[in-house]
Amino acid sequence: MIKLPKVTPDLDDKLKITLGIVVCFAAAAITFLSLVGLAGTFGNFVSSFLWYALGYGCVLVVFAFGWCAFKLLNLQRNTENNNEGVDFTHLWGIIVLILCLCGYLSLFFGVRTLTDISSGGGFIGYLMYPRLFGSFGRVGGFIMMFFVALYGFFLISKMTFDELGKEISLVIKEPARVWNYAPNFFKAFEDKTDGFSGSEISSTIERKPKRPNPANTGFSNDFDVEEDTSNNSFDLDDEPVIPLKQSKKEVSNDPVNIDLKPVISADSKWNLPSLDNLKTSKSKSEPGDIAGNKVIVKNTLEQFGIKVEMGNEYIGPTVTQYTFKPANGVRLSTIDGLQRDLALALASTSIRIEAPIAGKSLVGIEIPNAVKSQVRLGDIARHPKFQNSKDELPLIVGKDVRGDELIFPLTKMPHLLVAGATGSGKSVWINGLLLSLMTKYSPYELQLVLVDMKRVELKLYEGAPHLLSNVIIEADKAINSLKWTVLEMDKRYTILEKYGKRNIKDYNQFVDSIPDWIDTEEEKPEKMPYIVFVIDELGDLMMLAKSEVEPIIVRLTQMSRAVGIHIVLGTQRPDTNVVTGLIKANVPTRIAFTVASQVDSRVILDSTGAEKLLGQGDGLITSPSYMKPIRFQGPNVEEEEVKRVVKFLKKQAEETEGFSNLDLSVTQTPRTKINVPGMSNKADGDEQDEALLEAKRLVIQYQKASASFLQQMMGIGYPKAAKIINKLEALGIVGPQNGSKPRDVYILPDEEEA
Repeated sequence: MIKLPKVTPDLDDKLKITLGIVVCFAAAAITFLSLVGLAGTFGNFVSSFLWYALGYGCVLVVFAFGWCAFKLLNLQRNTENNNEGVDFTHLWGIIVLILCLCGYLSLFFGVRTLTDISSGGGFIGYLMYPRLFGSFGRVGGFIMMFFVALYGFFLISKMTFDELGKEISLVIKEPARVWNYAPNFFKAFEDKTDGFSGSEISSTIERKPKRPNPANTGFSNDFDVEEDTSNNSFDLDDEPVIPLKQSKKEVSNDPVNIDLKPVISADSKWNLPSLDNLKTSKSKSEPGDIAGNKVIVKNTLEQFGIKVEMGNEYIGPTVTQYTFKPANGVRLSTIDGLQRDLALALASTSIRIEAPIAGKSLVGIEIPNAVKSQVRLGDIARHPKFQNSKDELPLIVGKDVRGDELIFPLTKMPHLLVAGATGSGKSVWINGLLLSLMTKYSPYELQLVLVDMKRVELKLYEGAPHLLSNVIIEADKAINSLKWTVLEMDKRYTILEKYGKRNIKDYNQFVDSIPDWIDTEEEKPEKMPYIVFVIDELGDLMMLAKSEVEPIIVRLTQMSRAVGIHIVLGTQRPDTNVVTGLIKANVPTRIAFTVASQVDSRVILDSTGAEKLLGQGDGLITSPSYMKPIRFQGPNVEEEEVKRVVKFLKKQAEETEGFSNLDLSVTQTPRTKINVPGMSNKADGDEQDEALLEAKRLVIQYQKASASFLQQMMGIGYPKAAKIINKLEALGIVGPQNGSKPRDVYILPDEEEA
């Protein structure tokens, strides 16, 4: 007899949810038809069983199946929070509520014996009352079952006592609000993105500026731009035009202009983008001849007198790691020196040896796969490791060489340096970082400042409600935004000091613990949203204003973690002029994609290895939590995915009364002193004018003019002295260079005094 192989269907999550919806709707329909006697013999059996078990409470079964069906439908359409769904907690809550309601039916109908159960809550109600809670008496049983039912309600709603108190107080003040809690079943069938071009949010932002600048921010409030009455619509590739020409009086008198100061409260509703906007991948990597590669590695090492015992292999998306244990007495440096010989024997373009593997007495050799599998952000974002992460600001890094998901919390990094050569996948990875945050946090909880010195990488995020300013592409505005961040950091520290809290997490928990209905002498403090400051191409910014940028970045990376401000620096120039020692000392978490040389790898990681990477998202990450760099494959993010997520967020902002985090003071020149050690508070022009005046005085006084003379008298370097001499020549104070002879000084001391 021939046995056919058992075939198990491979169902994806979407199909499983669809089947669950069908089953729940069918169960609700069959139950209803059974109760009204329209389901035949099977229906009579179901009806008899439910009447005996639940009595009049059998009607609740129909509603329970219907509720589960619509909950699954909402989950699939993602009209609710991605983290919510029909899980065991919800099911337990439904069961507890049904038990208590059946107990109440038995209590109200006076059930005392099994013969009376059909007129009450059935056999279940009989077990609840009088058997279980009957010993408490009629009033005591009522109260006890009430608290059990309340327990079931909290399991389903996942609310806290504080949130329930707020909702009850709002309903008492406005009874009409009770209709807001009625389930909107039609919402499950609404399209979240169709019919939206992006122009709606532009006009809304123009009508409703976020808020006027507070007087104590240290920024100028009198920036007036003429009002634009034209049709200012924009698409995903255009920068939104926001007219600003209106004084405070005009804003206050015009009913269209509303103060949009965001209120971060527990009852704020924000639908996160659907993970369906992110693509998934079904491709699998093919490592090639695993057994043959093991034999080649072992034979090659034995040819050089190194005996090894081959271990397991781990197939990753980009490379396969083969492990082996060398014999006693073998130096690991000897194995490291054989990388080129092993690459030749394996006919591989590049291999990497990890000696030893962290936490194991094994050596790993990473060989590129014959066929790579594509890592998609949507696959990792759906993983429970990311969805159920209890850390703040979890970031999707990618998949390691074993195919496991790498998810690191930004709050523990706490700042990040991303570097790699052109085309290595650095900007794509930064897009994945931003999308992983924007699909997890609402703009009430997270704010972004994006600096794109390359002008083309981050412009897709223009108009997203998380942004504190339009995407910054100019150096002066980028420097002003860094200075604004320093002022914001100092302001937040002042708030923490006022309330005696150590960090942003403790402070936000303290704010959540304050009920809204408690009257106090001062306003209830607002929660602090996290701020992530992203600079794509730090090298361009450092070339233009290193003396200002470096001290500010160092200051922020030293102190901003406690107040929820995190810095992400990206650069394709990993040299010591850009990634300086001070920046590296304060940015412990670094990601390196493929680079040109070992020198560049050492600048980023303080070790070699990045020069052997394969490009296209193949990277190494090092952090204080790990002793050695971890290899990973970053997720591939396409432009279409970014546009879909940003489009949804724009529409969501438009539906939320034109919500926007835009703050015009972010890119304005600060009017207060910036407390940054090592940075001069004088502008470059003022400093140069003072140096020029001092050089002019010395040249006229001593009637000498040369770069070496100014170096000696002013204590400056040769390049600066040479520039000053050239300026003095352009001003007609000194003559041109005359070979080995000194320059002529055209102004005498007496003439200068006159």
